[in-house]
Amino acid sequence: MRHITQTGKISFVALTLAFCQHASADTVFGIYAGAGSWQSEYSGSAGDPKVSADDLGMKDNNNNFYYIAIEHPVPFLPNLKVQQNNITSDQTGTINNNFSIDNVVFPAGTSVKTDFDLSSTDASLYYEFLDNWLNLDLGITLRKYSGHLKAEALTLRDEIDVDATVPLIYGKFQFDLPLTGFSAGIEGNFISYDGNNLHDYNAKISYMFDSALDLGLEVGYRTMKIDINEDDVTTNLELKGPYAAAVFHF
Repeated sequence: MRHITQTGKISFVALTLAFCQHASADTVFGIYAGAGSWQSEYSGSAGDPKVSADDLGMKDNNNNFYYIAIEHPVPFLPNLKVQQNNITSDQTGTINNNFSIDNVVFPAGTSVKTDFDLSSTDASLYYEFLDNWLNLDLGITLRKYSGHLKAEALTLRDEIDVDATVPLIYGKFQFDLPLTGFSAGIEGNFISYDGNNLHDYNAKISYMFDSALDLGLEVGYRTMKIDINEDDVTTNLELKGPYAAAVFHF
């Protein structure tokens, strides 16, 4: 009985050391990357006067995203994650109310072709407060919007460029199921100011294959709110739906 107990202790210690070595290896230096497709469902409204997403003919759309993150052991220097979010919508719909993007008014009953591009590039600077089987990252994201809003019908045409940089609070919490390759977590960005509200959140489950090069799959559900009320841009759109991505760890 004593021999079995001692063997059990040795096995447990060996298993714990192996797991700790695997976890601490990521803290030295790591590069994380991913690319995926998000099946986005649109709702809300756009314009001033505004028209609903349904009237504009907005339908589900596959929006792509990709990112790379670099983590390091240098004290006081934040880690970096850069992500590209391609958010587009191109459709035609018959509006029930007057509609305008900038200074051209489209009368009710008009068939309007709209082209929205609210794509953005995120640069997130964050610190790891937990980095083992529980992971907690907190920091700030600088989001650069580079796109446009267009509308046209017969002889009418209206267009504005969307060019703005906005800071957001960044956070990520992830739970790694030890020695299984599975993990689950939530990640998001948020800011609210002067009647503007920008946020995006995703809940996800990931699996990393046991191989020389860490490759994996990630599935989840993502929600994005773009509520902007500025002199040149007025939009209150929400996108939500499932996504899938391939993920890499070097």
